[in-house]
Amino acid sequence: MQPIRQIYQDAPDTIVIPEELRHQAVEVIIWPLGEQTQQQTSTETDANGWPIGFFEATAGCLADDPIERAPQGEYETRLELE
Repeated sequence: MQPIRQIYQDAPDTIVIPEELRHQAVEVIIWPLGEQTQQQTSTETDANGWPIGFFEATAGCLADDPIERAPQGEYETRLELE
């Protein structure tokens, strides 16, 4: 589900807004918090902050499709700095 974005030229009173932002142009974004977000926050991490099992699940995933470097062309000749 995509977030909902709305720009108001005059901040509405129906949303709790700090007093210094009232009657100014503001953008309000409503971001749905679904199962995916809840699942991400409950994922256990290792000491470095990576999800447990991340490297085991992704190691070698491109083994059948090796990355090849394209030709880089010729280096242009430039004037020497003085």
